[in-house]
Amino acid sequence: MVRPAKTSSRRGRRQGEPVSREAVLSAAKQRFAVEGYEKTTLRAIANDAHVDPSMVIYLFGSKAELFRESLRLIIDPDVLVATLAEGEGDIGTRMVRAYLGIWEHPETGASMVAMLQSATSNPDAHEAFRGFMQNYVLTAVSDALGGGDDARLRAMLAATNLVGTAVLRYVMRVPPLATLSAEDVVTLIAPSVTRYLTAPADELGLTRLQTG
Repeated sequence: MVRPAKTSSRRGRRQGEPVSREAVLSAAKQRFAVEGYEKTTLRAIANDAHVDPSMVIYLFGSKAELFRESLRLIIDPDVLVATLAEGEGDIGTRMVRAYLGIWEHPETGASMVAMLQSATSNPDAHEAFRGFMQNYVLTAVSDALGGGDDARLRAMLAATNLVGTAVLRYVMRVPPLATLSAEDVVTLIAPSVTRYLTAPADELGLTRLQTG
């Protein structure tokens, strides 16, 4: 149990037993995956992490921020960026394979389904999910492509293929997409992702948008 902080005019770290930020994030990820955003409480997360609920607020500020940060345990932007630079196949193949790997894994896949469902049904979870995609994933990928508005739009166009595929395959489970092997899906989706990321700007219509 974390002892209350001493009264001070300056906000600082609470005294007492050290608290692992990672332990709180891990507990939050599990709770959000099992119960969804609305049913998950900070008190339940605190109990799972064996800390005082006030420490959860101290570390993360709000449930929405904790939701957004716990997404990084499932989708690590650094891992996605690494796939752009190394591995087998072209850039689209590597990215799609890495992304589908998150959904195919029993633990992270279940977490993604629950969190995406929360993001489509709760406004706070929606804003947290959108912030995560904009500030972490899209920023990391666009920076790896050279940065700037052009790269960010390319990353977002690629994301439309990835997110749409995930919703139909793993959330809604619509056949035949839901019944294909993961590698078959990679083969089908990768060319479009590669095109969005590497095709000349005028072929994608980006030049017209920049000058319009």
